Amino acid sequence: MNKKDLRKKYHQMRQAMKKDEVMMKSKIIIDRLIETTWYKQSSCIMTYIDFKNEVVTGNFIRYALNDNKRIIVPITDMSSKKLILSELKDFDNELYISSYGMLEPKKDYVREVSGEILELILVPALVYDERGYRIGYGGGYYDKLLSRQEITAITVGIAFEFQVVDRLPEDDYDKEVDYIITDERIIKP
Repeated sequence: MNKKDLRKKYHQMRQAMKKDEVMMKSKIIIDRLIETTWYKQSSCIMTYIDFKNEVVTGNFIRYALNDNKRIIVPITDMSSKKLILSELKDFDNELYISSYGMLEPKKDYVREVSGEILELILVPALVYDERGYRIGYGGGYYDKLLSRQEITAITVGIAFEFQVVDRLPEDDYDKEVDYIITDERIIKP
């Protein structure tokens, strides 16, 4: 199966999940994450804000902020095809729903930061393989981010167990993650 077909298949599978299942499995994944040494030792964490039945990150962001972690969220810049990294200080008051339907920082709360401060990055995907490769939405935003020379952070994919397969097709520009956390296990590719 090619990337386009895999993208469609796993997007449909994730969309078919019931909200209570998404919430329950997300809690298991986040509980696993906060018990890891990488979380405990990181003072600056980049995380996506969940969208379309992704592993829910809102409560994680609130928890991490209360745990005195710096939280960095991505802003999708369609013109440059890059992610802008912005520090988030208040999950409940600094975000709005963008024209793409995603939560992003309001203009007044964009606090751009450099990727070199990141110690842990939570990477979204539609599907991962056991080697840490991923298929996202197809824009290459995260592959570009993870290719940047100043990025030395530990990268962690968080996904539901059904989103992990043996092997995916990969291209030269694809960047694998260091770990994957699911509702059933932690994988070290």
